[in-house]
Parts: sequence; C-alpha cells; structure tokens
Amino acid sequence: MAKVLKFKDVNSDVESRLKDFEKIRIKFKTDVKKAEAKKATAGKEGKGLLKSISDFFADSPKKPVQSTVKK
Repeated sequence: MAKVLKFKDVNSDVESRLKDFEKIRIKFKTDVKKAEAKKATAGKEGKGLLKSISDFFADSPKKPVQSTVKK
C-alpha cells in the first residue's frame, strides 16, 4: 500500500528544504562577492621595478619645457 503523508510531515519537509536553500543562497552570494573582489584586485597589475624605470626613461615629457631666459 502507498504511504500516506500527513500535512504536518510535508510542511516540515518543505521548511527544512527552504532553510537548506537559504543557507546555500547565502553561501553563493558570499562566493560571488569574493570572486568579484578577487577579479577587481587582479585587474590592477603591478609593474616590476625595472619595467617602471625603463618606462620612465623611455617616455618623452608630456609638456615641452619652455625656456624663460631673456636675451
């Protein structure tokens, strides 16, 4: 014979599943936030010291230097 479930049993099962779902949802949200933070920090790529120095000397000045010497 088929097992007949009482409404009380079904309701408690639904409540426990909703609690489990809520735990999973919160965990997923925190994982997404951690991944976004990690992605944001990974986008900021640091230059090495030698690369920075070589870029400094390789770049031309942004503004031309004007001489203010009177003749």
